Amino acid sequence: MIVVLTPGNLASAASSDTPGVTASTIRVGVPYIEVGAAMLRTLGVDIDYGSFPDAFHALIDNVNSHGGINGRKIVPYIVAVNPVGTAPAATTCTQLTEDDSVFAVLAPLQPTCYLEHNVPVVGSIYPGGHSQTSAQDFSPTPPVAAFDPLELAAMVRQGVFSHKKVAVFGGGTGDESELGVAQSALAKLHVPVVTTAVDTAPQGDEAATDAQVESIAQRFKSDGVSEVVAVGTGGAVWPGGLSAIQSAYNPPWVATVESDFNGAVGSGDSAAYLSNVVTATALPPPTEIWNNAGTQECVHIIKRAYPSDEIRAFDASLPESAQTWTSVEIACSAMGLFEDIAKAAGKNLTVSSFVHAGYGLRNIVVPGGRVPVSFAPNRPYGLGPVYMAHYDSATKAVVYADSPAKG
Repeated sequence: MIVVLTPGNLASAASSDTPGVTASTIRVGVPYIEVGAAMLRTLGVDIDYGSFPDAFHALIDNVNSHGGINGRKIVPYIVAVNPVGTAPAATTCTQLTEDDSVFAVLAPLQPTCYLEHNVPVVGSIYPGGHSQTSAQDFSPTPPVAAFDPLELAAMVRQGVFSHKKVAVFGGGTGDESELGVAQSALAKLHVPVVTTAVDTAPQGDEAATDAQVESIAQRFKSDGVSEVVAVGTGGAVWPGGLSAIQSAYNPPWVATVESDFNGAVGSGDSAAYLSNVVTATALPPPTEIWNNAGTQECVHIIKRAYPSDEIRAFDASLPESAQTWTSVEIACSAMGLFEDIAKAAGKNLTVSSFVHAGYGLRNIVVPGGRVPVSFAPNRPYGLGPVYMAHYDSATKAVVYADSPAKG
């Protein structure tokens, strides 16, 4: 018997061969971080990022009310994950992939477990780059291994390393891989690195960490280092350690991971060890992300569905206990990118067609983004803008450039 393939039976074929996909539905998992968990409160952690379930439900319901994606309605599986320890995340991954058989997962903290189950990921909080499985982790922003060469090149163009003796510092053994990436990138940019060091103190042992920073700082000083590139957690460990020992050696420095540096700002480290830093991010300034038309459209959709939800406008001065805009921004970005990829995949929705469609996206603007980003085969992340940033002692906040650094 000869079977003629039509859009209708292509969809049926996908539903029989692809977990989480039927002719009329797509199962999507949302393992959101339960920042308001009781266990966190007992540890003295008070965080309110808004309602992730409400944000995702509202955006998904809005897509479904407009016909879904290529005729398929999204069926959400939204699960709270306690961020304390690794067991809750692993259990949730098993539940969503093996019990609920979702097709894709949106905005997990980390993508690894889902990718190992060959489940595509969109918008993980910590991007995982390229996976060895068929499924991929799609993100509008690149992982550090891909972004470091871009930001270091931008800093070279701005003269950050001119006439400097450079050292590269890692805040822990987990930063060793990125240290190698940064060192290689600097070599290609003709920036000589005179020495490197990694703080190998046990995690959580602040006294040992500070003692190693003191020893490393003394070595850097004796080697004539006049610019330090702090990779990964080094963006928090370096200023924290210098502040703890009240070091007189305080050269200009670079934080390659803006989010880790922001952690140092939030911890209250002495401004003297923060004010001489340069850092960068692939994202527009936070105020611009919030005011972006795409983000505000998501705010409108969520408020219409859940009028009693408090959604504050971005305000850098507010503590984490009042940052209710966060859930909106994460849900908006992840859902926007998922829609773009799934629509491009067409009726025959499989892991392979989804990944192929993602690789083929060109010049898309994800909600919250300012400039178009493009993906490419075996590159499930955007490469594009570099926004420079520095610490402002007067406002005690990180100040971001209004426009990307010129290429």
